Amino acid sequence: MYEKRNKINVKITNITSYGAFCRAERADGLIHISEVSDYFVKDIKDFFDIGDEIEVEVLDFDSVRKHLKLSYKKCHPELLKNDDKEIQEIKAAFKSLNKKQNKTDNIKNINESNENE
Repeated sequence: MYEKRNKINVKITNITSYGAFCRAERADGLIHISEVSDYFVKDIKDFFDIGDEIEVEVLDFDSVRKHLKLSYKKCHPELLKNDDKEIQEIKAAFKSLNKKQNKTDNIKNINESNENE
């Protein structure tokens, strides 16, 4: 039904001091205040109003209770601290380097095979 890391749209149904409750198509969910932004959030109402429709990322889904744990900040990179953005960029760079290395190794192996013939 709902998979971790999937992005879904939800509607805010209630706001408390510790998070925002929302409704997805077939489940209710909570965006805990710690999943709104990496920066200090004094009042969650600065981010949401009841009735807002927003995109969030699924952190977890309890299929028995039909309850979602959601993250708003993971869909909005501007709310992540630079450390997290830099880590994502570094991972992408290493993946790219790894692909290039694999291609180079394959070419090297082909050349060595041709020399041995």
